[in-house]
Amino acid sequence: MILIGELAKKTNISKRTLHYYEQIELLQPTLITENGYRYYDESAILRLQKILLLKSIGYTLEQIKELFQNQENKGEHENWVASLNEQIELIEQKKEELSRKQYYLRSTLHTLKLGGMSDLESLLQIISQMEDRKLSEGIIRPEFSDDLQLTSREMDILNHLPILGSNDPRMEELLTIFQRVRSLMPSSPYSAEVQVIARQLYETALKLFDHDEKLLDKYWELINPRDASEPVVMGMDEEFMSYVDEMIRFFLKQREDIANEGD
Repeated sequence: MILIGELAKKTNISKRTLHYYEQIELLQPTLITENGYRYYDESAILRLQKILLLKSIGYTLEQIKELFQNQENKGEHENWVASLNEQIELIEQKKEELSRKQYYLRSTLHTLKLGGMSDLESLLQIISQMEDRKLSEGIIRPEFSDDLQLTSREMDILNHLPILGSNDPRMEELLTIFQRVRSLMPSSPYSAEVQVIARQLYETALKLFDHDEKLLDKYWELINPRDASEPVVMGMDEEFMSYVDEMIRFFLKQREDIANEGD
C-alpha cells in the first residue's frame, strides 16, 4: 500500500482532489490510521486509474459514480460496454447541438452582413421554424415544393447552391457582392459603377446555376419576397430585391442591345 502523497505524485493529481473523491464516496482509502494517514492498495489505485480514464474521455464525476455502482449489480465488463455506448450517444447529441448552434451563428452573421440589425427579429422566427428540421453536414438545406415541377438536373443544381449560414466560400463571395450592392443603393441602378457590380453578380450567379438562365430566373422569382415584412432570404428585403431586379434588368437589356448591334 502507498500513502496518499505518493499516490498523488504517481498519478499527477493533488491530495486535495483525492480528499474530495473520498468526501463524495468515489474513492475511499483502503486504510486510515489513527493519526489520519491514508493508504491505498492496488485495488484502490486501479479504481483511481479508471476514474482518471473516464474523466479524460468526458465522463462527469456523477456519471463515474453511477457506472461504479451499476457494475456491482451487472458485472464490470457488461456495465462498461453499456456505459461507453451511452456516452458515445450523448457525445453525438452534443455534436448535433453544437453544429446546429454554429449554423445559427453563421446565419446571424450572414444576415447582419446582408441587411444589418433590422432583420434579426425575422431571423429569430426563421430559426424557431428550423428547430425540427434535419441538420445535414452542418447546414439545414432548403426544401423545394413538388409544385415547382423541377427536373432531376434542376434539383441537383439547386441542392448544390451555397446556403446562408454555411461556411461555403462561395457564400462569402456572394455576400461581398451583395454588401457592395447595398452600399450603392443610394445611386441609380443604371449608373456605370452599379452596372459593373450587376455584371459581376449576374455572371457569378449564372455560374452557380450551371449557366441555366431559365432556372436562375425561376429561382430568383422563388426567393423574391411576396410581402415586404417577410423576406424569404434574411437580409434581402423587398427594397433590396427591387433594386437588384432593376440593375440586372438594365444589365441584360444593355447586353442584348450590344448583341443585336453585332448582328
